[in-house]
Amino acid sequence: MGSYRRRLPVSLERMYENALDWQHLPHLHRSSFCSISCESSGGWGWRAETQSGTGDKLTSSLVELRLDRDARRWITSNLAGPNAGVEIWTHAIEVSTRVLDIVVDFFVPNVPETAKAKVGMAYAKAYEMLYDEDVVMMTERQRQLDRRVDGVDESQVLELDSSVAQSVPLTIEMSGRRFTLNRLDALSPEEQGAWVVYPVQCPHQLGPLSDVPLVNGTVRCPWHGYIFDVVTGECLSGGHCRLGRAPKVTEERGKVTLRWV
Repeated sequence: MGSYRRRLPVSLERMYENALDWQHLPHLHRSSFCSISCESSGGWGWRAETQSGTGDKLTSSLVELRLDRDARRWITSNLAGPNAGVEIWTHAIEVSTRVLDIVVDFFVPNVPETAKAKVGMAYAKAYEMLYDEDVVMMTERQRQLDRRVDGVDESQVLELDSSVAQSVPLTIEMSGRRFTLNRLDALSPEEQGAWVVYPVQCPHQLGPLSDVPLVNGTVRCPWHGYIFDVVTGECLSGGHCRLGRAPKVTEERGKVTLRWV
């Protein structure tokens, strides 16, 4: 029906990771997917029921993605739903270590000859938007993997003037790691919420938490929807991960102090 071609500044590893990552669809691609329920998944790919639209325009589809690493391609098949029978074949060609050319071919059954060009363009436009969103996630994940630091300098102490309360949330760095310094919701208008500090990356796949609003002491990762308690680090949405180690923050005599404990 048509094709979409694009050069991406990502590695083949990140591309495969993205193809197998069914969880991000209703979070990163909210305009295309409103929910997903996975039936099975593994190194071969995944099969899931997806939902799109709202209200009386809500539709459900059964979608399967199969990854063929030897052929450097993955085939997305619509097994049931409004687009049943549609197959989308994606091939990845390595240009260099972290540069890929992708070729996406759209196979749509029962389309009249006169409508093929229009349908092909519609699919290409939809995939352009999806890759616009995906490339941000893939490149940010690679950046965070590149700068990851294993240890911390236990002796490091950071002191800030308490006036920083007017500037929270604030990104700070200690031992080569970045954190968000913030305040929890106050119990009353006369009080100020307790100080809290937490990593700027989600522990699941290093998604960005720095610009995520702090709501009732929790943050939600924009990539996969994982929810974390910023005080305990616990994942409240069922994920088997928790926020990484963070310094302790205290305030006294007009100073906000962060130190490792």
